Amino acid sequence: MKGEGSAAGKDITARESSTARESSMAREGASSSWFSPKHYSPLTLRILLIVAFPTALFLIGLLHLDQYRQTVLRSELNALFSHGDTVARTIGLTDAEYSVRAQPRISELTLQRASQLIASIPDARIRIFQPNGSLINDSLRSSRLFTPNIKLQPRPDMMDRGIGAKVRKLLTSVATAVSPKDDYPLYREGRNLSAEDFPAVEAALKGEMASQVMRDRHGKLILGVAVPIRHLRVVRGALLVTASGEEVERDIEQVQIAFFQIFGGILLLTIVLGMYLSRSIVGPITNLARGANRIRLAPSQTLASGEALATPALLERRDEIGTLARDLVAMTDELQSRMNATASFAADVSHEIKNPLTSLRSAVETMSRLEDKGQIDRLMAVILDDVARLDRLISDISAASRLDADLSSAEYTTVNLGELLTTFVEGRKLTGAGAPPLKLTLPEKPVCARVVVDRLVQVVDNLVANARSFSPDGGVIAMTLTATGSRAEITIADDGPGIPETKLETIFDRFYTERPASEEFGRHSGLGLSISRQIITAHGGMISASNRSDDNGQIKGALFTMTLPLDTTTTPRSRKPFIWRAI
Repeated sequence: MKGEGSAAGKDITARESSTARESSMAREGASSSWFSPKHYSPLTLRILLIVAFPTALFLIGLLHLDQYRQTVLRSELNALFSHGDTVARTIGLTDAEYSVRAQPRISELTLQRASQLIASIPDARIRIFQPNGSLINDSLRSSRLFTPNIKLQPRPDMMDRGIGAKVRKLLTSVATAVSPKDDYPLYREGRNLSAEDFPAVEAALKGEMASQVMRDRHGKLILGVAVPIRHLRVVRGALLVTASGEEVERDIEQVQIAFFQIFGGILLLTIVLGMYLSRSIVGPITNLARGANRIRLAPSQTLASGEALATPALLERRDEIGTLARDLVAMTDELQSRMNATASFAADVSHEIKNPLTSLRSAVETMSRLEDKGQIDRLMAVILDDVARLDRLISDISAASRLDADLSSAEYTTVNLGELLTTFVEGRKLTGAGAPPLKLTLPEKPVCARVVVDRLVQVVDNLVANARSFSPDGGVIAMTLTATGSRAEITIADDGPGIPETKLETIFDRFYTERPASEEFGRHSGLGLSISRQIITAHGGMISASNRSDDNGQIKGALFTMTLPLDTTTTPRSRKPFIWRAI
């Protein structure tokens, strides 16, 4: 019943995991559309905002057309000044014909003679003020000077009544709202007006030409200029010329609308380019995220490779996105490789520990049935050997499991490999009495490499220990250091029986042991060469095994070769004492 319940629980868990994967895939497919809201990531919006920011600044600058407005107003006021000065001079000269000496006021005959000239300016309203500030003539209300001026307005276009008019009105409203507000005074209208109602007229009565910009109660712009009427340097009155500023406002409105159209085109182009830029950046990153999600949701029994992370087109890109994709694929493959290695290591550890445990169990069960003290003592010796083997095996496994972490945090030092090997050989001569002698051959020039000193010595010590265990009596272990190209090469050769050709790579596997027949079983864990290769690989080097042969093809012994990258950029540091650890 317990087995059935466990199986049912696993089945439910598997169905839930499958359902979760399917729902995640469905969400992924639903979000794959470019126009879906989820696709517009914060990065996309950030890119669009950055791209559109200069365009927005351009728009703000265009909305502030004060300089252009002032230029147009100045031009219109200059035109009014020209007309007003002409009329004022004419009135002054005409008045001189009716008076031999200067008069303090304008005569009625002068006004009648000037009426024709005043009527020739139909788009302007002209008012004449006496020196005391009273209004004596108004071209709009005077029956003597007024002539009807009827203008036929063109028939409005149908587009002005539809969308075009609404868009134009909207743009004008936006421009008006954003543009700085003017503080023009209110334009007054009435019959009892005097010079006090127009500051420009007061200035003209003092002999100065002045201008004044106003707005009527409907918000329409009114332009006005005041010119003194002189004769013989005596101011006989003031002439006020006013005109509608609708043309100015219409001109500015047209410029604003044109700028809005330019801005719209630029903004549209900016958005299109921004979307393209966003798609070229965010799209591949999104694809990488989906690939990572697929790997995460893959069943634990299926070991996905990095190829599932990115499409071939993404890997072939020659930009930073392609570099990122390739690095992520390489990282995923490396992680997968380490996961596989961890799983394999766990299986190997389980197998290796099981053997001495089985032997212990058998010895203990047998001991309980024995009465002979001699047999019991022999079984106790077996038990002690198995316990020692387990202790040695667990220690080696612990060291092997910590190796990656130790190498990643260890300090790499540039050392002279010749000095390092010389010190090692001298130390071995003192501690290896009765063992085969070591013969060291060094190049004339220093050979330097950047290494973790203790770990490199551990590798050399392990290879020398292996060579000594297989060397016959009278044999010699030859150690040679050379430099070839950009790599340093260390070889260790012995005079032993060599290595079977089919085992040249197998000997580097974990827990693989092939010891001499004379050596007691179980004294080695089979991790020494595996750890050595792991250390040399972490240094960016390689280690391999081969056989030495004579001229007749007979094997003369084993040859281990390891290579390390040379370091020619820094000066070797002083070495610390070496600690030898044989595995």
